[in-house]
Amino acid sequence: MVLFITGETSKKRSAIVVLKDVILALLIREVKTRFGAYRIGFIWALLEPIAHVLMFSVIFGARAREGFGGVETPIFIFTGIVPFLLFQNLFNRCKSAASANKGLFHYRYVKPFAAFIARIILEVMIFVFVACSLLALFWWAGYQVAIEDVLKCFVIILTLVVFASSLGVIAAFLTEFFPESDKVLGIIMKPMLFVSGVFYTLDMIPQQYHVYLIWNPILHAIELFRDAFIDGFESSYVSYPFVFMCAMTSLFIALRLYRSHWTRMVAS
Repeated sequence: MVLFITGETSKKRSAIVVLKDVILALLIREVKTRFGAYRIGFIWALLEPIAHVLMFSVIFGARAREGFGGVETPIFIFTGIVPFLLFQNLFNRCKSAASANKGLFHYRYVKPFAAFIARIILEVMIFVFVACSLLALFWWAGYQVAIEDVLKCFVIILTLVVFASSLGVIAAFLTEFFPESDKVLGIIMKPMLFVSGVFYTLDMIPQQYHVYLIWNPILHAIELFRDAFIDGFESSYVSYPFVFMCAMTSLFIALRLYRSHWTRMVAS
């Protein structure tokens, strides 16, 4: 293939422009890889949260309000399962971002950083699509849909994105250095659905067990998201500074690992 470069195109592009173009190309590749084979595409992203909402709504009662902060069960489950799936998917996708794109790192401008960013953007896009679609379905079904504090919800979700992505990058380096750690991480992630407050609140748990659950930053994030989303819902056991510190600490470790060892991902 012969490329003719003349005029403005002959000018050297800046590193930021090159990075933007690489991220966009990787993002399109990720979308085609994940959804291109399915006729209904992004609709598949709705199936998992809908299945969880339906399952727990049947268990607890679709119109039950008692014990759920005065809100119907589907809305309560929504405020737990959607942030949790965002965390879980971001962690898993970032963990496998480098290994899934190793073949592309032979190209000069494609770096692991771009692969991480592309997957983060895609997962956030899927989160927005799923959240808006589910809220529209709830409204259509006659449930009361009202967000108490949109800005607070945004801040908590942003903090959760930073935390989950940073942990995923750290996990990517762990699996690169110690491949057997991938199985250990998988075992650790399995019970997270049940210890992160997805379908219960800390108020429902006997206080003597709080000392074990309170160290889970995902539980803090979900409780805080519910507090911001549901009018009248309050949780006095969780702390945003704790979630923020966990996110910043993870981000620092992830960036430090990347700066020191990203060439190993490219070379291996």
